[in-house]
Amino acid sequence: MKSVTLAALVAAAIATNSYAEEECNRSPRTVIYQNSPVEVFISNDSQRAEVTFPEEFLEGIYVEVPDGMNFYRTPIQNKLAFQSSDPLYTGLVTIDGPSKATYIIKLVTRPGCADSQVTIQHQPLADRSSLDRDGKGRIKGLMNYLFDGKTPSGYRAVDFKSLSKEDKLVFRQGSVEFYLQSQVVGPKYIGTTYEVVNTGRTATKIATDQIDYSNKAIRESLGVARQVSMLPTSRILGPSPEFITEVYGDSHRGLLFIVSEKN
Repeated sequence: MKSVTLAALVAAAIATNSYAEEECNRSPRTVIYQNSPVEVFISNDSQRAEVTFPEEFLEGIYVEVPDGMNFYRTPIQNKLAFQSSDPLYTGLVTIDGPSKATYIIKLVTRPGCADSQVTIQHQPLADRSSLDRDGKGRIKGLMNYLFDGKTPSGYRAVDFKSLSKEDKLVFRQGSVEFYLQSQVVGPKYIGTTYEVVNTGRTATKIATDQIDYSNKAIRESLGVARQVSMLPTSRILGPSPEFITEVYGDSHRGLLFIVSEKN
């Protein structure tokens, strides 16, 4: 299998399908502030995006590009509402609080689909005594949660149930097909799960450890891949049972997991 081609196509499909799935998701969300701009979507219609900051009140506001955007105070002293008047508006806003902390948000106009509420929080100190652990007592990493099909605390789950089977197909290599299944998105890491199906007569080895993620376009859509794994662990997909006896069961299917770090 040509691993570079696989990586490029899979990453491109992730970007397309993920954004399509979340294009009009206006659910309230919480973001951990990590000293880098927080992206907030605003709109040029009646929708207002409200942003809450981890301060008792706000002391200073600096708008990098004032033309094309309006912001409004709210009855809550640490909350602002934003709205664009230009469908192409993009700009940074810097907010200062009484704690002397500074917060930067990046406003991006997404007509008709603004964020409803974005809550910015500081990274809480982890209570390691309460973190989930594996069978050997070690704290579980994101890959373990992908194996279990669970969403770790602080992550946002994204499924692709609204997409058709054809839209979830991100890559085909001969008789082997890769379907986007789900994602969990955290402040630093993204976990992506694919279903891999062999529809042909020949057993195929999936070379997950040879996928090349050094390509710039791949890093921009997925970040930097830190772990790649697959079930079954043999990484060999047996032939489809349509062509052989049922003794093989569902051995022609597997799950591919990728843990990546945001840039």
